[in-house]
Amino acid sequence: MSLNNFTRNRKLSFRSAIVFIINFLTKSLSVEIDNFIRFIGCNLKGSEISCFTKSAFVQYRKKIKPEVFKSLSDSLIEEFYTDNDESVKLWNGFRLLAVDGSRLVLPDTNELESIYGKAKNQSETGVVQARISVLYDVLNRFAIDGVLSPLSTGENVLALNHLAFAKANDLIIYDRGYPSFNLIYEHFEKGVDFLIRVKADFSNVTREFHQRGLQSDVVRMQPGKNIKLSDKPYSKNTFKEVRLVRVELPSRNVLR
Repeated sequence: MSLNNFTRNRKLSFRSAIVFIINFLTKSLSVEIDNFIRFIGCNLKGSEISCFTKSAFVQYRKKIKPEVFKSLSDSLIEEFYTDNDESVKLWNGFRLLAVDGSRLVLPDTNELESIYGKAKNQSETGVVQARISVLYDVLNRFAIDGVLSPLSTGENVLALNHLAFAKANDLIIYDRGYPSFNLIYEHFEKGVDFLIRVKADFSNVTREFHQRGLQSDVVRMQPGKNIKLSDKPYSKNTFKEVRLVRVELPSRNVLR
């Protein structure tokens, strides 16, 4: 957080603090610190690790910018996909990606509330929540991009931002909460393939497709009549050709 942080010869260096944090801490800090010191001492000869307290670690942690973990993740992902064709799992030649989002309950502080917002639960009690969205490689099990945003930011906006991390020969899968002409349009502009689950009554085109009992058909999708277009790079007459595929689900069976 400051150029003066980690400049003195302390018991816990910047490097060691980072290694400790990314070790997926699940137990109490006292137990984790003891295990960490014993493991490092047994496996890394000459390590600078020495005993440190919980209080010291909490102080060290406050000196580390959160962005360092995103940077490390990006470096790891880039390394995995570079000159590593034999290990990268594909589906029919596609890198199979999926986008999904959710809400995350955060500590109830004024600072976090001012950034992310507050929502009421079933008991009408206000809780601080943020919206999370992830672009995930489902076969190689990597989170390509993850975002923590205010509740006021819609899932579709976050999904569009994920497109910056997609490339040719990617196939991105979306659930039925995401379909929109804008999302379809941006995929065409980016040159990225997509598969979106839609309800039968999503639009007049999908409704007609469903009523005709077709299994597959190439149709023209256009912006909805009530969609604001003043800030869009297309008009009401713009269309994109997509293939609709009918998938019959077992009667009364809910996907889980």
